[in-house]
Amino acid sequence: MEILSSFSVVPSKTFLGLDRSKGFCFTVRKAVTPQYIEFFQLTQNDLQREIMFVTEDGEYPALLRLIVQNKSKPNKTGIKRNWKNRFVLNVSWKNKRETTAMFTRNLSIAQGLVGKGLKNNRQISNFEHLGGNRFFVSFNLIYT
Repeated sequence: MEILSSFSVVPSKTFLGLDRSKGFCFTVRKAVTPQYIEFFQLTQNDLQREIMFVTEDGEYPALLRLIVQNKSKPNKTGIKRNWKNRFVLNVSWKNKRETTAMFTRNLSIAQGLVGKGLKNNRQISNFEHLGGNRFFVSFNLIYT
């Protein structure tokens, strides 16, 4: 069984759903993106996979999505651009009520800071691949 690299995320507005669009998502680090794309067999015709976050409290659904940024439909026409194709991985749980509640419970310090317009410099979320589509999620304090 193949185990993918672990990564950590410092929750910000979008992660916590405090941005204008109530995102509840984050972008996976570029360093691990190719490994994840290959493992989950994501392609331009097959862009997403259901994944599960596992905590000590239970399992929570989320979505791993491949975003292909090729600027084939730019907002402004008549401007010459030399874009390169770029692949970005996004993890989202916007419509997963129980997952949203789990992160809110476990990231109360970050939620308080970001909710007041401050930068979260106190809490971090760690994601460890358990195999298949499952990730163990843990939460730590950042000591500065």
